[in-house]
Amino acid sequence: MEYHDGERLSHLGDVPEMGAYRYGDRTAFRTSYGQEITYEGLEERSKKVANALIAEGVEPGDRVGLFVPNTLQFPPAYFGAVKAGGVAVPINLRMDPDSMVYVVDNAEVDVMIASDKVPGGSAEDIAAEADVSTVMLPGGSDDAPDGVDVVDYDGVVEEASAELDRPEREFDDVAVQPYTSGTTGDPKGVLLTHENLLTTIESYSSGGLPIDPDDSILLILPLFHIYGLNALMGSFLYVGGSMVMQGVPNPTLMLNAIEDNELTAFAGVPAMYNMMFREYEKNPDDYDVSSLDYAICAAAPLAEDTVEKIETEWNVSVAEGWGMTETGPAGCVEPPRGVQKEAGCVGAPVPNLEIKLVHPENRDEVRVAPEDLEPAGMAKGTLDFDDEDSVTGEIAVRGPQIFEGYFKLPRKNDAVFDDEGWFYTEDIARVDSDGYLWMVDRADDMIIAGGENIYPAEVENGLYEHPDVAEAAVVAAPHEIKGEAPVAFVVLEEGVEEGVDITEEGLREFSLEHTARYAHPRRIFFVDELPRSATQKVQRYKLEDKAEDRVDGALESSEEL
Repeated sequence: MEYHDGERLSHLGDVPEMGAYRYGDRTAFRTSYGQEITYEGLEERSKKVANALIAEGVEPGDRVGLFVPNTLQFPPAYFGAVKAGGVAVPINLRMDPDSMVYVVDNAEVDVMIASDKVPGGSAEDIAAEADVSTVMLPGGSDDAPDGVDVVDYDGVVEEASAELDRPEREFDDVAVQPYTSGTTGDPKGVLLTHENLLTTIESYSSGGLPIDPDDSILLILPLFHIYGLNALMGSFLYVGGSMVMQGVPNPTLMLNAIEDNELTAFAGVPAMYNMMFREYEKNPDDYDVSSLDYAICAAAPLAEDTVEKIETEWNVSVAEGWGMTETGPAGCVEPPRGVQKEAGCVGAPVPNLEIKLVHPENRDEVRVAPEDLEPAGMAKGTLDFDDEDSVTGEIAVRGPQIFEGYFKLPRKNDAVFDDEGWFYTEDIARVDSDGYLWMVDRADDMIIAGGENIYPAEVENGLYEHPDVAEAAVVAAPHEIKGEAPVAFVVLEEGVEEGVDITEEGLREFSLEHTARYAHPRRIFFVDELPRSATQKVQRYKLEDKAEDRVDGALESSEEL
């Protein structure tokens, strides 16, 4: 990735400077309310944020928490934190407060930049519980908790200089530390370096995605998730595109934003597409989406009938892809203007990333080598595509996009990396004769509901807080909007009577107090026992079959709490 003077870009914080040089007063971000930031304005504001952070004591390597939604505050806060030499820690605003406290505390956040536009959560209270001394909040606060210094963010940024003597950071220094949930339910800090993030941007902008300077996109995917943060925002900034910021995935607002701004691209999760198309079908004449050239589906597969409807009625190519927080999120993408496959295909590896498929239970057995996925390799005919098992395996990836490891989790790092630098994802895929990958299974029984990753253990642990619950197992069931959503099978303590001592509705309400709202079980089924294998492991596949039978088709939106 070259800078304007021909030197290789080696600092994530230089992305706005490069944009200011290349694209000047072109609009980088705007809202539906007429507010905007130009490329030059983003660079100036980011440097002022950096100076304000340095004045608050931020030193190279310090963690800066970002408690900010998809507003114009986010981009300069993010790049300002990195320009100051800090490590940006985007906080998932959909987490329950306890999980937010865990993330902020685990990340060792020194200073938190917060927004006054976050419903249902107080950055000051979270900071107090996590021992963060300073919160930078627009307008400040007259009611700060003891031990927390709340600074007027807008005031100190406006007063700060736009001339920055940027602290030096190395290419392999950590720049961003997003969090992802683990199988135990505890979020894990993912250490992404300047190299990881910049190389991923390069992979997407130089062939992974068909972005050019005339493109504009609705930035509706949360910027606290890596796909919106780096694959979209980072890549669009690199090529000089324009982004419309929107924080609430309301179908009418999204459709209006496409029409009003004549957007050329849309990227969302299946739930967003389902909501939008249902709204569109009610009154097709009310919405004009003819400006769209392509659409991208992230996080989970899009139903084949939905893809067909969008491509037919909107005349838009829909591409799917695969990536992880740990890969920055470099992975695979189906080119919207290239070979088109059925729904479920995630495409070919992005440039500069090696992928191989190994035996799920014996990683030493390579089923599909990296060279097999190259065009020349596919032509050799060494793979037997009639034998699906032989071309199916766990995805392992290697390249400059891959993270340094999990924060303060050395054992986990040893388990997912080998001595040759391969990262084993625990995701299972198969390859077809075009070198395109198809997802077969997801790691650790993860549920993806409307783009949010939900691990069963998180929900189960919340249910176990109830004294009447003896056993619990959470699995995915089909959902009409979100694609899938969690349901729970619960064994009650001896002597507890369903309908008398406990009800499904009461236990669902209880679960909301102990897990994130997006992760609560949409249905709870009381059973006498859970199916188990000979080794006493819960046989989740049997429960998934039961769940599909019991919901009789798909969960409905009316079953949300």
